[in-house]
Amino acid sequence: MLKTLDIVLIAIMISAAAWTYKIKHEAETLETEVAKVERRIALERETISLLEADWSLLDQPNRLQRIANAFQDELQLQPMRPDQIVRPDELPRRPVNLVPETGGNLGGYADSSDTVVR
Repeated sequence: MLKTLDIVLIAIMISAAAWTYKIKHEAETLETEVAKVERRIALERETISLLEADWSLLDQPNRLQRIANAFQDELQLQPMRPDQIVRPDELPRRPVNLVPETGGNLGGYADSSDTVVR
């Protein structure tokens, strides 16, 4: 006959085996997800590489000059003059609108006529 200690040890062994299987299954699931993410990363890197190569072909000065010459009548492009390049502090300031807008609620505390500021 089995003693109580034997039954307890068998139960512990079965639960340890079940726990080990659960951990192994979770690890395999995570490994599959990591592999999927790594494949997506590799695909994105390949796409970026192809787009960079495409960009370098489209950005060649000779090609751009040919396109600019071909569409000169429509674009009316002119070479830049040195006086067109300025520092930010040389730019004109935005005009200030001193006339308040009417017809709209101010909202928040400014809209409340009950508020008293002291």
